[in-house]
Amino acid sequence: MNFRIKDVTPILVVVALVLVADRLVKWWTLDSLTPLGNPGIEALGGLLRFVYVENRGVAFGMFQNNSLLFALLSITVIIGAIWRSWGWFWRTSLLARLSAGLIVAGGLGNIIDRLLYGFVVDMIHIVPMSFFQVFNVADMAISFGAVLLFICLWREDAGHRAANARRKPDDALSASKSE
Repeated sequence: MNFRIKDVTPILVVVALVLVADRLVKWWTLDSLTPLGNPGIEALGGLLRFVYVENRGVAFGMFQNNSLLFALLSITVIIGAIWRSWGWFWRTSLLARLSAGLIVAGGLGNIIDRLLYGFVVDMIHIVPMSFFQVFNVADMAISFGAVLLFICLWREDAGHRAANARRKPDDALSASKSE
């Protein structure tokens, strides 16, 4: 599939911005906060709290102490997804491509942590929503990208269905004329 640099530039900018923001916030966390029992730093009138958590598992702390396995699995999934969807990626909307860029950037941010530290650095806790685990910028990029991608795919599918619905009466008419 042919693509031009101007087609890929917005995606690379999004990936770079997410990775830089993720690294800066994680650097600040490692430099400023201490793990285990630290009450953290409250922000936004107590709605948000920054705490240092070493996530050695996956989402919601499941499957602890398998960081290298998760890093390798994440790399494999990212490469497989890119390889499998390469043709679609360049035919779809810019918003869908940007949302995929957010997902890849978030995945890379967490892979970097696993390779550097053996765990993912998490720090953001929304206090009123205690059912949320502590998360990071990379996790937000993955989540936001996944929601955006879902919306884009839904709209794309609806467009295809509408186009097919418009074609069916014409196809039926041409089929009856040929008989």
